[in-house]
Amino acid sequence: MRIVVIGSIAAGVSAAQQISGGDGSARITVYEKGAFYSCGVDGLPYYLAESTETLNEAVMKKESELASAGIDARLLHEVTGIDPVRHTLRVKELTTGREFEDNYDRLVIAVGSSNIIPAVPGCDRIGVHTLKSVEELIFIKEFIRSPYVRDIVILGASWSGLEIAKAFLKTGRHVRIIDSSRQLLPEFDPEISNIIRQQLELEGVMFSLGEKVRSFPGRTFVEQVQTDRNSYSCDLCIAADAAVPNTSVLRGTGIETDSKGRIAVNRMLETNVKDIYAVGDCSVCREGTLNTCSIRVGNTEIAVTGLSESAAKAAGIRVKCAVAQGQDRPGICPNPKSISIKLVCEAGTGRIIGAQAWGGKNVATRINAVAVAISAGMTARQLACTDFCFSSSRCTIWDPIQLVCGQIK
Repeated sequence: MRIVVIGSIAAGVSAAQQISGGDGSARITVYEKGAFYSCGVDGLPYYLAESTETLNEAVMKKESELASAGIDARLLHEVTGIDPVRHTLRVKELTTGREFEDNYDRLVIAVGSSNIIPAVPGCDRIGVHTLKSVEELIFIKEFIRSPYVRDIVILGASWSGLEIAKAFLKTGRHVRIIDSSRQLLPEFDPEISNIIRQQLELEGVMFSLGEKVRSFPGRTFVEQVQTDRNSYSCDLCIAADAAVPNTSVLRGTGIETDSKGRIAVNRMLETNVKDIYAVGDCSVCREGTLNTCSIRVGNTEIAVTGLSESAAKAAGIRVKCAVAQGQDRPGICPNPKSISIKLVCEAGTGRIIGAQAWGGKNVATRINAVAVAISAGMTARQLACTDFCFSSSRCTIWDPIQLVCGQIK
């Protein structure tokens, strides 16, 4: 079996290995149009505060992993066309311009997405960039070596925007997030989002929400970000919003996409076209997902799974909700951390459909447990009666999950 992966993100390679089903004779080829193999797009901001040597180690590790798995991985090779009927690809070798045809038995599309810089005056100035590739990361790392780069503006109050904000806080910069939405992280209910915003402001993040970017004033380099309400000093602006899937290669293939251009797949990652799969930011599951996510910014960890109260009501679901606070370990132990959880349940049945959590530590582990409960169709009562682990030094008698479940009447 011959499996071809377009894009080098980990999800694509992992999917190819699963599709091979342990077939030792399966041959996997990866075509990556960039000059580096992806070492985790969502993790790229982490390396802003790390040494160049650490970044080099990550890139080399990815190359070694691909080689040790027997994968034929080719950099600077762009797939320019797909023929699902003939099971062939058109590939362009970017270093020489040579074009050739390749064939596949199974095809995995893992091309990711791109952030779009607002098309306003000054958008082409030096210092207005995106951060979606190792190449862009290397440039930005060099750019911020200047002691004059102090004020960082991030466009997008999204998960990726917070990841980038976290990284720049570690470098000692002033960080401001601008977004046209009036709410940070729309996956959360407004009152929870406000609590999280207050926590992040204590960490040093400044927010300008409900504002639209009008221009990037400056000379050669960007010096300000001008919105419809204010003007902010800016030495470096990173666009982390308006992600657009890189799916232009799909033209003429008949592969189904949604209104945002994302490839529609089922839970087996299959598209509507036989033998073609898709993973990562360029895809979306037709059957829906819980969209379980977590991030830590400074001393605040936040996480979410399933539906928020507002999203459930918008979908016509009657809900019951509760909020409770507990600790991640007994108070007698050093450094106990507070964890707050908002649980969203279906009224009448008590079936859990979502949760939001925030606190000092071990928040993601609680959200993972709730995600499992949602997938299993459990009610709040059933989850409250689950025999959670107890340790005199690690876990409280009543876990924060059990406390919030007990509040659902």
